[in-house]
Formats: sequence, C-alpha cells, structure tokens
Amino acid sequence: MKTADPLPADALEVLDRAVAGLGGDDRPGQHRLATGVAEAIADGHHLLAEAPTGSGKSLAYLAPIVAAGVRAVVATATLTLQDQLWRNDLPLLREHSGRRVSSALLKGRSNYLCLARLDGADTSDALFDERPGPTFSEDLVALQSFAESTDTGDVADLDDAIAPSSWRAVTCGPNECPGATRCAHGVDCFAERARFRAESVDIVVVNHALYAAHLAAGGRVLPPHDVLVVDEAHAFDRIATSALGADVTAAGLRQLAGRLRRAGARADLADALNDSAARFAGALGDLEGRVDPTEAELAVALASAAERVALASGGVNATESALAAQAVKLASSRLDALRRLQTPADGEVAWVEGGDRATLRLAPVSIGSRLAPLLFATVPVVMVSATLGPGERFEPLARRLGLDPALSPSDPGAKPRGRRDEDEVDTDDEADDGLNNGQNDEPNRGLGYEALHIESPFSLREQGMLYVAKHLPDVREAGWAKAAADELCDLVDAAGGRTLVLCTSWRGVRTFSEVLSERTEHRVLTQGDDTTARLIEEFGDDETSCLVATRAFWQGLDVPGPACVLVVIDRLPFARPDDPLEQARREAVERSGGDGFREIDLPAAALVLAQGTGRLIRSHDDRGVVAVLDRRLATAGYRSVLLASMPPLRRVVDPAEARAFLGAAAG
Repeated sequence: MKTADPLPADALEVLDRAVAGLGGDDRPGQHRLATGVAEAIADGHHLLAEAPTGSGKSLAYLAPIVAAGVRAVVATATLTLQDQLWRNDLPLLREHSGRRVSSALLKGRSNYLCLARLDGADTSDALFDERPGPTFSEDLVALQSFAESTDTGDVADLDDAIAPSSWRAVTCGPNECPGATRCAHGVDCFAERARFRAESVDIVVVNHALYAAHLAAGGRVLPPHDVLVVDEAHAFDRIATSALGADVTAAGLRQLAGRLRRAGARADLADALNDSAARFAGALGDLEGRVDPTEAELAVALASAAERVALASGGVNATESALAAQAVKLASSRLDALRRLQTPADGEVAWVEGGDRATLRLAPVSIGSRLAPLLFATVPVVMVSATLGPGERFEPLARRLGLDPALSPSDPGAKPRGRRDEDEVDTDDEADDGLNNGQNDEPNRGLGYEALHIESPFSLREQGMLYVAKHLPDVREAGWAKAAADELCDLVDAAGGRTLVLCTSWRGVRTFSEVLSERTEHRVLTQGDDTTARLIEEFGDDETSCLVATRAFWQGLDVPGPACVLVVIDRLPFARPDDPLEQARREAVERSGGDGFREIDLPAAALVLAQGTGRLIRSHDDRGVVAVLDRRLATAGYRSVLLASMPPLRRVVDPAEARAFLGAAAG
C-alpha cells in the first residue's frame, strides 16, 4: 500500500470534478460511498457496500482510487459494466479529475487472437478440435488481415463478423498457453502484450472470471495491486467456486488425445487415451448428482485416464513447436483436474451433470475458506453491488465469502497483511498454485470489514409497487399453473405489454411464453430464440412487447423507460433441493447444528429476488409494478427475510390496485 493515502475530501474533490464534467447532479449517496471507499483505501480494510441503481457507484469508487494514486484492479461480472467503465467513466476522470489516470482493459486469453494457432491453421493439412464451419476459409483470410492490422488482437475489435467456431480455432485458453518464453510467437503475442500494458498502469479493469483465475493461479495472472474493487459483488462467489474447482469430460479427453497425436505423441498412446475417454464416458453412464469419485468404476476410469494422459504427453517435445507446447500445457491442466478428482480434499464435493456432454465436477463446499487466505488476507477489498442480500452487515454473503460479520477492521488481526512485493511473487510454473487442497499454513487473517448501505436516489414507494398474488393457489398445488397464467395475462393486458417475465425454470419460460403468444396480442420475445443482447435490444425498442426469460436475465438487464413497466416473477427463486453443491452446503450447516434452509437457501433466494425486483425502477421517471405469483411471499413465516432484501416499493395484495397502477404507469 502506498503511503500517500487520500483523505475523503481528496476523493470528493475528484468525484465532484468528474460529475461536473458529466453535467450530473449532486447525489448524497454517491458522496457517502466515495467517502467509505476512500477510508477503506487509507486504512487498508475491507468494505461491503450496497449501492442501489442510480447511485453512481462506479465513479464513487474510481474517484478515491484516482485521488490516492494507488494501483487497483476493478473486477466486474458483466461486459456491459466493463464497457461502461472503459468507455465512459475512466475517460471522464482522465479529462476532468485534474489527476493522472492510467488504465488498461485486460481480458482472458480466449478473447485474443493466438498467432501460434493462426499460423497452424494456415496449412493444407491442419486439424482442429472441432470441424470448422462453411465460412472458415473466408474467415481465415479476414483473421490474417486482422492480425496484421490490429494493435490489440481483441475479438471485440474485429470489424467483420467471424463464426464462433472459426474464432475458437485461432485462440487458446489459459489452460493451453505455455507462456511467452515457450512460444515462438511469444514476443508478438497479443495476450502477453495486453498483460504487459497492464503492468504499467494504475487501474486495470477485468471480469470476475479473470480475477478468480488469478486467485486459482496463486496470484500470477494479474499485476501486483494495492486494492481490489469487486463490482456486482453478489455474483463473485459463484465464479470463484467454479475457478477453484475442477471438471473433466469424456469429450475433453478425446480432444486432448487428438491434440497430443498431432503434436507428436505416439499413436498407440494417443489411442489408449481415447480408450480411457470411452471408459470414462461409460463410468459416468446415467449418473447424475453427487458421486464419490474414489469408489467403483469411476475411480478406475479416472486412474486410467490420468495414467494415459501422463504417458501420451510425456512423449511430446514441447520445444518443437508452439502447438506442441500448447498441447503439453493442456495435458498438464487436464492431469491436474483428474488427480484432484481422484482424491478430493476434505470440504470438497463431486457431482455429475448429465446431458449430452456429461461432466464430472468438483468444487469447495465453503468458498469462503478458500477466499480468506487467497484474497482477504492479502489485499484490501471493496465489494459493491446494487444488492448484497439480507442483514445489517450483509451477514449471509459475508460469511459465504469468508469474512466475519462479528469483526470490524479495528479488531486485532482483522486487516489484511498487504500484498507481496513484486520480487516475492512466484514466477516458476511449478510453484504452489495457492490452492493447497483447501489447507493453508497461514491463519485466516483479514476477516473484519465495514458495511455500508447507500440509500436509493429514487422515490421507490411512489414510483413502484410490489404486488403479491396472495389469492392464487400455492405454487406446489396442481391448480397454480392455470391460475398463474390467467393472472399473468390480466396483468400484461393492464400494462399494454411492456412486461419482463422472470421464471425460475426453463419449463416456466416455455409455458408462459406459449400462454402469452396464444392469449394476448403482444409480441413475445423468448430467451433462447436469439442472443441475449439482441433480445434486450428488441425488448427496449418495441415498447409493447413481452420478454420471457430465466436466470440469465434476473441481473444486469437495464431497460429504463416505458418499455418495462411490469416485472413478473413466477416463483420464489429457491435453489433446487437436489442441487449437489447447495445440498452439500446445507449438510455442512446442519452438521454444525444450524438450519440449512435458513442459512443457505433463504439468503440465496433473497439475493436473487432482490436482483430480479431491481429490473423495474432504473431512472427517476420509471413507474411500474413487480408482481410475484407465489403467495408464499405474503404468507410464509420466512417472508420478512425476503422482503427486507427487496427495494422498498409500496406493497399490495389486491390485484385491482396493481392493474390500476399499471394502467397509470403505461400511460
């Protein structure tokens, strides 16, 4: 941490200059958040801050970073926010703050053109992991031209539309790249050049997945930094859980066998690996849900696959070509996953996700026990979101992340140690990856934090209404589906379309989409019929349309104005009882004498419900209704926990009141 720490007044000065340059108005909540972030940076403590839509949270945390002159990483969950930071907020601060502002946008390797893969694709006998599409030849010409003209190699900078399969043929993921020193194209590598640029700036913008990969790699992916800001923090634990886990598929093993054969592996060893892939697929069979990978046929299949990956890759000369080096690196990553699955650590759960591409997965039951030593004990973290869930100190989310709600930053040992100096960072590829099988010799320090609730800038009780259809049957009763469909159509007619329907299952999406198409005159947009971006664009442009979607649309969707005056939520968004990871988390709580439903399911549902409700009021001019077709929000004993996490809209159970309010809002 640098010694030139900011006073809140310095941060507010930078913020006010930026807001003035934008022509914006004074927001007390934005000032409170900026002050809280400035204090966290100056004192070196963690901060959890809930800042509702319209608070101006991105400028509120960027201004203190700029004022302090510290090196920071900002991690976001969505491309929309990442784009806003990069194209709007950072240029605004650069122009109006009166301070030096240097920044870089850094993405995962699969977003950058790989020159080694491009070079390998430009041969008459090139072989690929997947069959190229019909446009591959012309796409390849465009990609070669792009490689010669681009400064970034970023897929976002491509002028021409390239088929996704063509792009995948000329890029590589982090589990394939052998590193610049082991690649003939390392000097010119676009991903390495992007990382080099990030080394010399003060603010690096990344996504959650890249930061989670940085943690999983023992802190070797991103440049050293003094503070981390996690925006859209409600989503971070899910991404971190995936990054700190492992997974294997039979298709992935077959793909690896082909890659190793093309890289020079003995044909008989590559064939043997293919046989192991088939055996692994057979062991998965019809399995679904939690499994013990150390038992029976699955254990034998994992051992066979691990042995044959090691043998096949051991005969490949990684120095012979860049593609050979990539194949060996991919084999090493797959071997690590197989070995982790062979011997799961205490506190990890394994399960099979079925379907056409059955996957064996492994994940930590408690992500907080991993994040505490890897993240919170090493660097001050500011976690901010429009919704962080229930509790005065966001206790459920804090515990899940590995923070202790009982500790404030002033408690002994409650602050992070601070990041290692640059010369302390491991550079050896074989260095400890920081996972240590869930164990760590260091005590879990840096667990205390400050909590901050920022008030909404909107008049939510006047602008919006929460309507719970208390008169409907219970969602578990046979008559609910028909009654809910009738209620939905009445509400949509009152709103004149202009409806976002959020479902908790794909079955609900199909059912309600069909109902609206058959029984109303409004255009119905359905998730899966087009890309997410295109559906959102069409929903915003066609003011009287309806959009029916599931979990991907519960957060991040921003459609202010008259195109969305009604948000309908079909059921309370509880996790499936048989979800393997959540099941294991409930059991862990209950073994300690707790209540799995109240400590795991209820806080998680409250967070998702608040996110869905937040799709309604996006500006000072918005008006509308959030309608929940699940009577439990009005009748269940636990309803207060859910309601406390939702925006403070006016609450009603009378359908006539809701329809009248919708009629006025629709104008």
